[in-house]
Amino acid sequence: MTLVDGTLEDFARDLEIALAQRQVLAAYQPQVAVADGTVVGVEALARWTHPARGPIAPDIFVDVAQKTGLLPLLTARIISDVTTEYVPGCVIDVAVNVSATQLEDPSLYDMFDGAFATGRCNPHTLVVEVTESHSVEHPERVAAPLEALAARGVTISVDDFGTGHSSFARVESLHARELKLDRSLVQDDSRVREVAQIITEAHHRGIRVVGEGVEEQLQFDRLAEAGCDRAQGYWISKPQPANALRSWYRARTNRR
Repeated sequence: MTLVDGTLEDFARDLEIALAQRQVLAAYQPQVAVADGTVVGVEALARWTHPARGPIAPDIFVDVAQKTGLLPLLTARIISDVTTEYVPGCVIDVAVNVSATQLEDPSLYDMFDGAFATGRCNPHTLVVEVTESHSVEHPERVAAPLEALAARGVTISVDDFGTGHSSFARVESLHARELKLDRSLVQDDSRVREVAQIITEAHHRGIRVVGEGVEEQLQFDRLAEAGCDRAQGYWISKPQPANALRSWYRARTNRR
């Protein structure tokens, strides 16, 4: 499905209905420790199956949500799923995505406070991934709330590092303790040295590094050689619904 199939308003109306009717759900993609393959976290990703058109590509409906003011509803939908499906006592990290533009919206922090209040979302295993598609227009407005989240134990992560507005100064201005190497870096044979330099500098600053978009053994091995902390991608596992993820996790754990 593309916007050619209808107007932006038509698409937005369908998305709003989908969010209300729980057609949009969280799927979870595992992250593993590069050193030993241990599952250390998952990223919650929005997935939408339209009743008539089938699966809708995330980059399409997230862009529509951004343009039409539905992004807070989309974020709330995923946070709700994470809270509902969280297993008490879970020790692996759970990451959720927010846009840089959302960081200036006080309702975002209310969502997290509400999730913490349920007791089914542990701040110490929550990772908030800030996407790099837009820069923060007013950094001074987000510094305090992000610092407050970090003080509660939440890990702030900068997604898509190596593209857009990414820099170490930006990472540190957001109180981030993690960065995620964009798949374009991980998959490009000509940028191996650049990846290694980023990882070295990140570690010098006390920042954890995740390589995303790992689709083959060679890419994983290069991350290991460069000292990357974590890896994520289809070579490890595709995003899965919560029940499927639990089965996958048990099978992988029993195999080790």
